[in-house]
Amino acid sequence: MGFFTTLGSKISHAAHHLGQKAHSVAKKVGKAADVVGKVAKGVSAVSGVLASGAAMIGAEPVAAGLLGVAGAAKAVEGVAAGVSKGAKFVEGLGTAVDKGASVVDHSAHAIDKIRRGKTMSAVGDIAKAVDAGQAAGSSAKAARKQIQRKK
Repeated sequence: MGFFTTLGSKISHAAHHLGQKAHSVAKKVGKAADVVGKVAKGVSAVSGVLASGAAMIGAEPVAAGLLGVAGAAKAVEGVAAGVSKGAKFVEGLGTAVDKGASVVDHSAHAIDKIRRGKTMSAVGDIAKAVDAGQAAGSSAKAARKQIQRKK
């Protein structure tokens, strides 16, 4: 293989690896944010009920403190939802980068096989490149939809 073929192969391998890492980390962050959001929602609901009970028995200072806790829990829930949404976006980008690098890699293998005269063997790599390209396109479209403003 030539210098540029080797260089391209190394770059696509690095992009593939980074895409997989981004996908994996974003998935874990999204799961953790979802758990934090659910816990915060529960804390908010419980402290809201306790605040109502405290107000009914005339303990307004306690009710005010519990309502403050409920408000803070709602804020945490909102932040966790934002983090989860961001993590899903990064996960989609990681998948798109991973699939794009896979297209480059399969295409390079197919070209090398064609150069060696193994055209029938290259058909499998071409099919894999096309499949990966379609997957990359759908991942990129999903990421673009998340970026676009909602009206």
